Amino acid sequence: MRIPLDSLMYVEADGNYSKVVTKDGRERLVLLQLGQVEDLIAEQIDEFEGEILRLGRKYIINLNYIHIIDVSKQLLVISDCANCYHKIEASRDALLKLKSYIESLVNYGKG
Repeated sequence: MRIPLDSLMYVEADGNYSKVVTKDGRERLVLLQLGQVEDLIAEQIDEFEGEILRLGRKYIINLNYIHIIDVSKQLLVISDCANCYHKIEASRDALLKLKSYIESLVNYGKG
């Protein structure tokens, strides 16, 4: 299976499998563990470094689709602001790190 990076919204660990979610609303179960998917992505995307990020033990997310980070509710909303809208439950620590990382990217762009 080949998926263009701009179509990949997130990947979720599901035991020994991984669920790949794309912006067309499709969810595909692949016979790879999340770490294996992460390795495959890393091999393929030098020019997209920084757009794909591991979020805790359970997710790989595309930063371009982050819509809401709600640390208090331990909720991350991934959306294309048109058709797809996914709620992801994540740990408070993982969301704080994500929020801090995004803020550092924004502050770096200002400087």
